Amino acid sequence: MTNHSSFSKGGDKSDLLDIEILERVAPIIRHAAHPLRLRILDFLHTAGPERTVSELIEICGAGQSVVSQHLRILKDQGVLACRRDGSNVLYRIENPNVLLLLECIRRHGACAQAPRAIGGIGQATREGSEENGA
Repeated sequence: MTNHSSFSKGGDKSDLLDIEILERVAPIIRHAAHPLRLRILDFLHTAGPERTVSELIEICGAGQSVVSQHLRILKDQGVLACRRDGSNVLYRIENPNVLLLLECIRRHGACAQAPRAIGGIGQATREGSEENGA
């Protein structure tokens, strides 16, 4: 039976993230982990420092009430901030650390496509073999 309470591979408990830090960031990650919220963050990061609600609605392809709800959630978590400029409300990323989530997603997306490419090559090879009578 394996003893799960000790680190047998040379790890040390002091190498682990402090549970208080994990408890503090978990709600931010949980609230950011929605495709439309991630789209909003990605757009704000790539398109410029501040964007209007109308621009965010357009890039999300969702209704105004849906996008506004997602903006409120991100704002309540301290991920976004906003300011009024005349009749427009401009949103910006308040906590740049959340951009690390996007970087992880980009890396994962690149890795996730690799098996498809390999599968595609294998399938093309099998199809080629079938055409050659193999």
